[in-house]
Amino acid sequence: MTRKVSALLLALALLLGCLGLGVQAAGSSEVTRVVSTYYGKDAQGFHWYTAGNSGSKVVINGETYTGSSVKFQGSYAHSAVAAGLSPGTTYTYQIGDYTGTFKTDPGRGKPVSFIVTGDVQASDEEGFAYSSKTVGAAWEAFPSSAFTVTLGDMTNNCDNAQWDMYFDSFKGTFQKAAFVPVAGNHDGNGKWNWFRNMFTLKEECNISNLTGVYYSFDYGDAHIAVLNSNDVSMSTQQRNWLINDMSQTDAQWKLVFMHKAPYSAGAGSTKLHVLLLRNALIPLFDDLGVDLVMTGHDHQYYRSEPSKGDKPVGAESQTGTSYTDPKGTVYILPGAACDKRYGLKPYEDLLPAIKECAAKHEEPGKPIYAHLAIHGGMLTYKAYTLDTDTGESEEYDTLELKKSDCLVPPTNYKPLRTDPITTFPRNVVTFIYELLRMILCDYLPLPNKSWAW
Repeated sequence: MTRKVSALLLALALLLGCLGLGVQAAGSSEVTRVVSTYYGKDAQGFHWYTAGNSGSKVVINGETYTGSSVKFQGSYAHSAVAAGLSPGTTYTYQIGDYTGTFKTDPGRGKPVSFIVTGDVQASDEEGFAYSSKTVGAAWEAFPSSAFTVTLGDMTNNCDNAQWDMYFDSFKGTFQKAAFVPVAGNHDGNGKWNWFRNMFTLKEECNISNLTGVYYSFDYGDAHIAVLNSNDVSMSTQQRNWLINDMSQTDAQWKLVFMHKAPYSAGAGSTKLHVLLLRNALIPLFDDLGVDLVMTGHDHQYYRSEPSKGDKPVGAESQTGTSYTDPKGTVYILPGAACDKRYGLKPYEDLLPAIKECAAKHEEPGKPIYAHLAIHGGMLTYKAYTLDTDTGESEEYDTLELKKSDCLVPPTNYKPLRTDPITTFPRNVVTFIYELLRMILCDYLPLPNKSWAW
């Protein structure tokens, strides 16, 4: 009888396998490129790939959340959102045989911390392993961090081979916590729809999302907006979205993450598209009371003084790098996670504002990672260089921002239009005006310029 049962079970298993109903049938349920992302209040996004069109299901604490899939670049990209999650909770999720964890927003008044790194921008396994070592060192130093931010350029050429290597190299990091991705020019420019097909994010309906995605979320006492700087001159839709987003938050701290840097001592600082971004965004950051802007793109280190109107404005009081009630925005470019580094542009060739606002601008010759901790009216930032041979980290820069109070959002705020139809005419007029103004006022006065978009 035992032999008959065993034979029956074996035959059944073979039959199910032939029909494609087995767990690993035809390789369709083998999941790759798994990543979890924040998706608004009490919701988490998940994205992953399979070779075949298997079901789009995420299991969290025994509850199944179902999403959908689309075919992209020869494989199936799956997307799912888990809503109604409890605040301040660590969850374990499973997708196929992949298991990961994430922490939901604990809410106002709770201490939070997270890791930020600059560009990965690798082309081969060695390059991805190098950047992964940088991020791994950050997690060893700060294991209780809530999430990781990478400030754009996850790959160099944005193709299937490089995205596979990227997710393979960072699998251990993505299993620990959520990821906050920023669209870099190597992730979306000229490679339409790639970025949005790698991550599940709560995106606005906008043609500029072909090159990246902009979105926002709350975490602790911070409101974080992630911009798409591949939207070259910052379309009216994205500008209005940012105004609406920042004007309606009651968070103590307003943070912005984006790829291209308005403040940088690198060669990219005087390119035409960066000058356009400066003119579009710096006045907005000033008006909206943004506290901290962190960027990538130029692989070096830059930290500004609290600045407003392209001028250093300081704080009510200052001790070293500790500012109490800063009067402007601090801009930080925290180096790069990779082994590709850019030299500093000659000091005399920099924009006057970049020289005047600089608190620190260097190229340390090592990869850098940063850690931010926020609790109430205190924001603490520390940057570390990593010796990749010894694995030892060394504190490189530090910053403290203290605030006595925060802006109170208006109760009768009327949101600006963000649809692409009604904002299109203004997009055209604004672009032409700002392009001419930038060339005449910013570009032509530069001492050593080379026409480069």
